[in-house]
Amino acid sequence: MLKYRHVAIVILIALLGACSSTPKQTTTPATTEPAGMGALSTIEQLIANQRYIEAEDALKKIDIYSITELDKVHFYWLSANLAILLGRGDDAIFALNAVDPGAFNQLSIDPNRPSYLRASALHLKGEFIASARERMFLAGVLTSDQYDTNHQAIWNSLLQAEDSALEALIQKNSTKIFKGWLQLALIMKRNQLDLDKQLSSLRLWQVQFKDHPAAKKLPGGLDKLEEFVDEKAKFIALMIPLSGKLAATGKAVRDGLMAAYYSAKQAGAQVPEIRIYDTAKSRDFWSLYKQAILDGNELVIGPLKKSSVQRLQKETHLPVPTLALNYGNRDATENPERLYQYGLAVEDEAQLATSYARQQGYQSAIALMPKGPWGERVFERFSQSWQEQGGKLIEAQFFSGAADYNRVISRLFAIDESEARARNLRKQLDLKLESQPRRRQDVDFIFVAALPKQARQIKPTLAFNFAKDIPMIATSQIYSGMPSRSKDRDLNDVVFCDIPWILESSPLRKQVQTLWPRAKGSLDRLYALGVDAYQLYPRLGQIKVLKYSSIQGQTGRLSMDEHGQIIRSLPFATFVNGIAKKTQGYVQNVENAQGI
Repeated sequence: MLKYRHVAIVILIALLGACSSTPKQTTTPATTEPAGMGALSTIEQLIANQRYIEAEDALKKIDIYSITELDKVHFYWLSANLAILLGRGDDAIFALNAVDPGAFNQLSIDPNRPSYLRASALHLKGEFIASARERMFLAGVLTSDQYDTNHQAIWNSLLQAEDSALEALIQKNSTKIFKGWLQLALIMKRNQLDLDKQLSSLRLWQVQFKDHPAAKKLPGGLDKLEEFVDEKAKFIALMIPLSGKLAATGKAVRDGLMAAYYSAKQAGAQVPEIRIYDTAKSRDFWSLYKQAILDGNELVIGPLKKSSVQRLQKETHLPVPTLALNYGNRDATENPERLYQYGLAVEDEAQLATSYARQQGYQSAIALMPKGPWGERVFERFSQSWQEQGGKLIEAQFFSGAADYNRVISRLFAIDESEARARNLRKQLDLKLESQPRRRQDVDFIFVAALPKQARQIKPTLAFNFAKDIPMIATSQIYSGMPSRSKDRDLNDVVFCDIPWILESSPLRKQVQTLWPRAKGSLDRLYALGVDAYQLYPRLGQIKVLKYSSIQGQTGRLSMDEHGQIIRSLPFATFVNGIAKKTQGYVQNVENAQGI
């Protein structure tokens, strides 16, 4: 009996090890197969039909070592195209470099297309000047339609380059065409708060570079700049709450806007007269709005409350352009023509996180959010966007913030199930068996929406639950905005998106923090919202009408959809030794007409 019991124990211990983690979904190993023209043609059709995930899976099954040299060229061509469509610049460059120069000419493709792909890949990698330069080489051999698209893409890339990088290259010996592009981008970027100075600088540039391609065809709607200067509002109503529950929020937006206003004025810009209305003092926002129009204001910035924006959406026509500082009903496809909506919606960051995750090649995700309406909104957008892109959402949990992180994370990674199985086996055997709980193994990354104090507890708790190696992608709320090695050392390797105001050095931000010390706290990003509201107001018509037009703002790269909603593209950063460092450019598709 002892012999049989010993054998039984050995078998059960083996079973215990096998059951101590959630098993992966059983999948048949990807069998490689010779491609032939048939398989590659099928993949090409999948890509054409925008079935990118299926195309990616099909490419993985091809045995690259058993196909002809021509099929290899076709394979890497499809790989490069798919990588661009999925936003993976590094993968695209790898595929383009995998064959000899000129090898793609063996395929029935536009001979300029490989250079297009390389430029797009460099843009996705954040190498904006290199991307623009690649397109400059193309310019002389393109047809008119191709030329226009390429021309605008050069401009889009240069606008995203760092000012210091543009400056450094201008000082070097460069061709006149290259130097002209760099100087045009630099003068436009440096004078974004002053339309008049942009216009006068542009005219001087046109004289200096009269034969330049960009002088003959101004990019990004610069040919309309004089028109927008003439139409700029001279009287503006700023309608925000300055008392009541939202007073601190309203004051931060006001102070950020006025900081931009005085900065422009000090630089000699012509500035409008700004009249401020405290919306918290009026029970009826619509009545106050009409009064602001009767007072002679030609444009309104505000309101801040969502319900007030929704009230504006009920109108079929607004008397003046109105830049709301929040989003109303985002599902509404019909809005008053002059209503523009702009805000720092965290749901948009959740959507950007899914794009970033797909760029990394991740397939499956779990999500962790706080309980309540805020967390539910973030989760809804993340879940919808991730699954629309073909990703798998394995599990999601909500935490209360009351020291329940270990319990929630244990459930998220199925550690509690692993431990429960171990307890059941001990009970059945009536023995003291040792077991090592294991987390589930079917997860590529975890998406987290949390405040700094919460995140600093969540990350170590992940390690405690055997998930230290799981990549973590988060929204901007994870970062306080103030560098602190001691506080943020537990957040090392966490990836998050945030606004340029936080991630990049801005003289205006330093000035704001000197004037208003509270700008160093949780309200910091709201000052940037005010700054960009001032920068946006004279350009609303420009970015609505001109499909290539966008603005490099402090809250991201700003463009507009067909419903008048401002869309933000953000850079990504990661914590290195407790310090947040910008690691990737704006997550976007360079070929998108809006540049987002």
